[in-house]
Amino acid sequence: MNRVYEVHLKDLVCGDYRFLCVGTELRRDDAAGLRLCDLLESGGFPGGRLVRCEFGLENCVSAVERVSVRKAVLIDAMIPLRLEVGDVDYVLTDFSSVEDKISLVTTHSIPVKFVVDMLRGEGLLGEVMVLGIVARDLNLGEGLSQRVQEAVDHLSRTILDLWRDCPSRSAGLEQLRE
Repeated sequence: MNRVYEVHLKDLVCGDYRFLCVGTELRRDDAAGLRLCDLLESGGFPGGRLVRCEFGLENCVSAVERVSVRKAVLIDAMIPLRLEVGDVDYVLTDFSSVEDKISLVTTHSIPVKFVVDMLRGEGLLGEVMVLGIVARDLNLGEGLSQRVQEAVDHLSRTILDLWRDCPSRSAGLEQLRE
C-alpha cells in the first residue's frame, strides 16, 4: 500500500479530531470518504467523531456547526498534483497544502476551500487535516475501483488499530464533549 504521511495519523486518531467524511455514491471512487466512514463506524470507532458529508462538505455545514468542530480530518477522494497517480493510494497532509500538492475531487457545488474558510470565519475548523484517497475511476456508477477499495480497507484497519491502542480512548471523547 503506497501512502504519503506528512503528519502522524495516530495523533489525529487519538486526538480530539472529528472525521468529516465527504463523497458521493454516484461517481465510483468519489464515494471513498463515505465508505471509510461506514467501515470506521461498523468497526466501533466513536460515531460522535464521524460526520458524514454526502455530496460535499457544503451539505453538512449545519452538522459541523451543531457539534462545534474545531479540529477536523477531511476525508475525501483526491487527485494528486505533484505526485504520479500510480505512486500513492492516499495522502495525509495539512489543509493549507491542498492546492499545492493535491486537488480534492471537484464534485462539490461549492469549492472546499471556500467552505473551510467560511467555517473558519465562524470560529469553527481551526485546524484541518486532509486524508485524500487517490481516485482512480470517477465515472458515473456505484462501487469503488479495486485499488481504491483496497486503500479504504487498509485505512480502516489502520485507523481502528490505532484507535484501539490510544493511551486513553475515553480522554479523546471527553475532550470532544467540552
